[in-house]
Amino acid sequence: MFRWFTRIAALAVVLSLVAAPAMAQTVLLMDYSGFGWETGGIPHSVAGDVLSISAVAVALDPLFGVDLGVSEVTIYITGLVSGGETFDPVSGFTFIGYTGGTIEVYDDPSKDHDWGVLPPNTQLSTFTNGALLLQGNFTDFTLVLNSAGAGSYQGNIDGVGGTVAQLCNGGANCAYTFGGAFTKGAGAQLPNGYDLQIDGTLEVDAAVPTENLSFGAIKALYE
Repeated sequence: MFRWFTRIAALAVVLSLVAAPAMAQTVLLMDYSGFGWETGGIPHSVAGDVLSISAVAVALDPLFGVDLGVSEVTIYITGLVSGGETFDPVSGFTFIGYTGGTIEVYDDPSKDHDWGVLPPNTQLSTFTNGALLLQGNFTDFTLVLNSAGAGSYQGNIDGVGGTVAQLCNGGANCAYTFGGAFTKGAGAQLPNGYDLQIDGTLEVDAAVPTENLSFGAIKALYE
């Protein structure tokens, strides 16, 4: 269910670009799935706990310049420092805001990603090998949990390096958004030691010409 909602949201963004003027900026989309863990665990995030995420792309815009038939694209996020939980009795949701945090995205022809168990572990080095596509710093990041321990997340990124940032004149003219949904507990398939199963998109609002893609070509990316 979470993957369906995430992909529908991503598709809606792309479809809005089809009708955009030819000189409009293009939103490059990467659809990924993976797992996250926090020191101290989630829920009951405590101020000072650190959240990390590792994920693998399952679909991406051709402008990323990667053929997933011959390479994998891995994502590694760390250093997101929790400010502690805030419960909203009106909505029934718990909010966790984070500061700091870095993201690295790699193009890796070895296709060797391995989450392992009980992170941090040595297997996680398989998410940071290959050619650097994107390096950035989070300017904000928020988790929203419901009573069942599922929810959503979103963060914004200041891109500072990698070939994707070069599409935006070194990152200065880009907006980067990292968001999606997660499941936990009985609704998730978690390796031992991980807290969250995540599914979302990395969106890059890039200063490149809009692609002339058909509806069918765009839809196929997110099926």
